[in-house]
Amino acid sequence: MAPTSLLLLQMLLALACTPALLWAAEPDTHLHFFLHDVQSGSNPTAVQVIKGPPSSSGGNAIPGLNFGDTTVVDDALTETSSATSAAVGRAQGFYMMSSLSSPVLMVCVNLVLTTGDFNGSTIAVIGSDDVMAKERELSVVGGTGRFRMATGYVLWKTSSMSGPDATVELDVHLTTSSNGTINASAPVSPLDGGGKGAGDGSGSSGKSGAAARPVGLSGWVNACVVGVVLALVGRGW
Repeated sequence: MAPTSLLLLQMLLALACTPALLWAAEPDTHLHFFLHDVQSGSNPTAVQVIKGPPSSSGGNAIPGLNFGDTTVVDDALTETSSATSAAVGRAQGFYMMSSLSSPVLMVCVNLVLTTGDFNGSTIAVIGSDDVMAKERELSVVGGTGRFRMATGYVLWKTSSMSGPDATVELDVHLTTSSNGTINASAPVSPLDGGGKGAGDGSGSSGKSGAAARPVGLSGWVNACVVGVVLALVGRGW
């Protein structure tokens, strides 16, 4: 058997027996919506639950806010910057003043989607929010439903402010994958109903399916067997 033919067979066998190559990559999903953080009025969606001690130097990163101030939120997510536009979900979690010298918040929220194909799915977001920066980048560290095991990032931009209230624009970019232990065809939640026939009310410019589908173990074994057979037959070339 010619050396070049043997080398080619060895390369094909290595590729056939590499499990990582048998996993289908899931297309990226882009979601775009606005978060409305309301602290004023009779029905606030953001409530301070911890008040940090005043700075000993007399200065604070943000007037009226102290290091350690913590606020719990259940903020509305809508399609546009108008609070009266179509609702797509809620941002539930908290943020706290986490810097002694600059206006930086530590944000930890679940984006709970309530409409369209993503109804009942959640996206876990955590990160540093420098409120003075034009654009901030927070991390997607997980999710549930259609976004099980999601990874990615959120571009976080202040759209407008009115006193203590703020509207924030969110550009969410994420990818989902599966390690083979999750049933990707399972219902995403009791609220979802399978999402059949529903539009993408979350303002998505791209739609992700269920988690990435790995080729089964039997497919991997069959590919290896075929590769071995070819290698054996090739000895007679």
